[in-house]
Order: sequence, then structure tokens, then C-alpha cells
Amino acid sequence: MTRAVVITGAAGGIGAALCQRARKDGYIAIGIDQNVAAEADVDIRIDLCDSEQLVALGNELAREYELKAIVHNAAVQPIGGAGETSAVDWSDTLRTNVIAVDTLVSTTRGSLADNDGSVVVISSVHAHATTGGITAYAASKAALEGWVRSAALDLGPEIRVNAVAPGAIDTAKLREGFARWGEESAEQRKAVLRQRTALQRIGEPEDVAGAVSFLIGDDARFVTGSVLIVDGGATARLGSE
Repeated sequence: MTRAVVITGAAGGIGAALCQRARKDGYIAIGIDQNVAAEADVDIRIDLCDSEQLVALGNELAREYELKAIVHNAAVQPIGGAGETSAVDWSDTLRTNVIAVDTLVSTTRGSLADNDGSVVVISSVHAHATTGGITAYAASKAALEGWVRSAALDLGPEIRVNAVAPGAIDTAKLREGFARWGEESAEQRKAVLRQRTALQRIGEPEDVAGAVSFLIGDDARFVTGSVLIVDGGATARLGSE
């Protein structure tokens, strides 16, 4: 039986690249999203906030596939600062960005352990240094990295647990964010972003997928509880300089 990789948030730009890389690496790509995941071999559409449905799905996947990895890429990012984010937005953000991966692991742990499996979560540089107006998102990514450290201890030695923390990645979501300021302003912001990045470019979804591939593979067999920052060197720069 061909081993499988489960990828949440599989319909977006990074999710599609993750599915493509999983197939390239010889795995069945099982995509989970609320929208169509065109690059997935198996396309499953559910709401990650629905814990009962997620438990049932995890049990089903563990029965039907030899699971090599869970890659938790799904995330929501409500706009709202401290004291301005609704309780509903806080709940949805934490359930989608953090709790969903723990629920999936609870039901697929046996299959992962049997296949030298691992869990890789897509965090963000916002877990380390952020901007105003996205308090719930930044907090959830920091919590997700805390989960990685704890889960690495709880799930080892059979299952490795790591995170990839991307910087700015050229996806539809990033372009939509820039578009809020108009075309000319968006181009200016992209130019500033490139200038402040050591590698002088915005990342591509494939850059994230390559890092995930490494963490899943045997070359990372002694890596667990770690966060791999994939930001072109953006966070190496002191913000006050």
C-alpha cells in the first residue's frame, strides 16, 4: 500500500504546492479543505471547526491508509487588534489553527507510529514578530509552536513533530492583502518587502513545500520539536535599524 500524507488547507497556494510535492515524493496526497483541492489525489471537504466530523474523518483515514505525515497548513486570519477581536473569531481561529491538528493526531497516531510518521505544522514568522491588527492569528501561531514542542515530547520516539514558519509567500491571499491599498501602493509594499529580505525576493509556495518535504523525510530523522524558518532572511534584520 502506498503511504499517504494528509494536508489541511489543501486548496490554497501553499496547500496546492504541498500536494504536488507529496506526489513527487511518492505519497498519496489527501487534501482537506472547505474548497476544492484540485492538486490532491483525495479531496475531502469539511470544516475543521467541526470536531466530531474531524474525529470521524481521522479514524477513517487511519483505517484506510498507511499515514506517513499530517501537514497542518489550514489557517484563518481575522482582522482585529487586541481587545477588538470577537469571541467567535478567537474561537474559530484557535480551533482551526491549533486544535484541529491535535484532533487529527488523536485519531491517526497509531498509523503514523507504524509508518515512521511525522507531523509538520505551518506556523508563521508572526509567531515571533508581528504587526498590529491580527492579534488572534499571531497568538494562534505562537500557540501552535508551543504545541509542537510539547507534542514532540508526547509523541516521540515513534512520531516526530516540527514546524515550518514562512515569511511572505506569493499566494493569492498575500496579493489580496496588498490589493487593499490599491495597485500602485501594493507594488510599493512588495518592493519594500523585497528590499528588507536578505534574499531580495518574496517566497514561493514551493519553498515551503520543500522545507516540509525535508522534515517528513529520512534526512530529518533526528529533528523533532523544531521550527524551521523559511523567510528569505527577513527576520534576521533588526526592526529598529
